[in-house]
Amino acid sequence: MKIAYSLPLLFIFSLFLFAGGESEAPVDAGGRQVIVEPGEHYRHPFPLFLGIKIKNPPQMAIWAESLEGEYLGTMMVTEKTSSDNWAKAPKDSTPKEEIRRPEALPVWSHRSGSADTAPDAVSRATPKDGFSVAPSLAPGTEAYYLYFEVNHSTDFNAAYPADADPDASNYNGGRWGSGQPALVYRLIVDSSVQDTSGEALFELLGHSSPDGSDGKIYSDLAGIDTALEIVESIRLE
Repeated sequence: MKIAYSLPLLFIFSLFLFAGGESEAPVDAGGRQVIVEPGEHYRHPFPLFLGIKIKNPPQMAIWAESLEGEYLGTMMVTEKTSSDNWAKAPKDSTPKEEIRRPEALPVWSHRSGSADTAPDAVSRATPKDGFSVAPSLAPGTEAYYLYFEVNHSTDFNAAYPADADPDASNYNGGRWGSGQPALVYRLIVDSSVQDTSGEALFELLGHSSPDGSDGKIYSDLAGIDTALEIVESIRLE
């Protein structure tokens, strides 16, 4: 039997589930912008209840590191990851404030120190479409890396199934986990070099830890499919 729900009810519920504060990072980048173009799988079907699904945008973070690997600062991170503000899964008895999703953006979480350390100035509700961010670093920072990490919840496939054993290398958080792990992209920026092309593309480095247990980047992309199409491109203009 099909159960009909009014559009206003679903709209109100989706606002409750995905609402989050949004504010821009400080703009001090000499006109440069990181531009994220959504791909075919930017919005992913996320199950709610009674077979109802909504199109859910991904979790994302943009941050900077020195060429030696020192964390310099976060430019943007989605609010749910930065504040651990996760929705409760059906039949989950864990108190909402204790719910953790370490598999969401593991590289950013580990390298920034903690998902709870992101300042409100760079935490934003997940953009529903393409967006841009102005990177801001301390004066005198000329050469550095910009990183971009992106992940979907419940993005399961044959290589990363919902029923993966918790002790297996492909365990991804269980039925309400990530499925395919987060992907990590990187761009080297050297402000002392004049680039006449006007833009530079981020390079895909690999994926993060499927279960979020470490902050390493794994270059083997075997078993990754739809996650490769979450974003079309990430570039600095």
